[in-house]
Amino acid sequence: MGKGNVTTVYRNKEGQYQTTIPRGLAEAMGLEKGSKLEWMIEGKNTFKVRIL
Repeated sequence: MGKGNVTTVYRNKEGQYQTTIPRGLAEAMGLEKGSKLEWMIEGKNTFKVRIL
């Protein structure tokens, strides 16, 4: 698998897991505040994200 962006997963005080995405990726995909994403499990170590 090629190199990609690497980010860290954090856990907030409510127990939710959070991460950030690079600005360049968000801009390239046309994301903005309030955008909705759908997450799908592809395998043990792989998931897919779709912009709704």
